[in-house]
Amino acid sequence: CESCDQLHQRLPLRRSEKALGLRCGSRLYGSSIDSLERTLALNLAALALLFVANAALFLHVSLEGQAQANRIFSGVADLLEFDFVPLAALIFFTTMLAPLAKIPVTLYAGSSALLVRRFPGVAIAMRAAEVLSTWSMLEVYLLAVLVTVGKLSMMASVDLRIGSYAFFALILVSTLANSALETEAVWSRLEESP
Repeated sequence: CESCDQLHQRLPLRRSEKALGLRCGSRLYGSSIDSLERTLALNLAALALLFVANAALFLHVSLEGQAQANRIFSGVADLLEFDFVPLAALIFFTTMLAPLAKIPVTLYAGSSALLVRRFPGVAIAMRAAEVLSTWSMLEVYLLAVLVTVGKLSMMASVDLRIGSYAFFALILVSTLANSALETEAVWSRLEESP
């Protein structure tokens, strides 16, 4: 048990059942009725929002007659232009590459579990999704954007564009997808698969 450290023997559960700790009563593991379906739907929505957030204009800044429109990648490109290569690589990986890689591997593992068929490399995909989840830092990027917009709005005219709204929605949907994913449900369904 993560709450009280009491050891329990794992028992197989049917869908919608959950195991509770004997000492403290906290949830050990379980299988909600539609966690896989919700996870897949939310990850598909996150994939669409990720493409819109990266393709559309993110921010429009105008100061003293000069205007500049930016996309998410513009920040990485500016860092590369000023020879901040390690920082640019880190921001690219944590805000673009890791979220983009996490969604397909989660879809692959979730589809395999939903269909109760063990696809090739599904265990690797599930572990990769867990690792990429720790490196996907969209919330940190959001915080940086909010601070930047707050500071810039005191000096210039700052307009959020469709890419920023898609990015905000992406963070919400990604958070919901992460909370909907029950890894125990995926692993137990994969153990049942032929």
